[in-house]
Amino acid sequence: MPKNNIEIQILGQSIKLYCPEEQQQALLESALLLEGRVARLKEQSKIIQLEKVLAIVALNLQFELDQEKAKNSEVQNVLTSCVTKLDSSLNRLKFDE
Repeated sequence: MPKNNIEIQILGQSIKLYCPEEQQQALLESALLLEGRVARLKEQSKIIQLEKVLAIVALNLQFELDQEKAKNSEVQNVLTSCVTKLDSSLNRLKFDE
């Protein structure tokens, strides 16, 4: 298998993917985390249909991603405000001299 191809086992399926060599370990770890989330949800919910479990896991992941994007946006706004205030303060100091 070429260096940029990787084979992962997920949910009992073997999947061959193109993945840059420097990202392969992270992809394998992500596959393990996904496998764990699916297994936990199946155990907790007693849902048997894999498609339903996967849909719920996907929805949860999307929700978490949206929350992180909102947090990042909030942090970016705070940083932008701080930079603007700092810039304003520096300009005042410059003109006071």
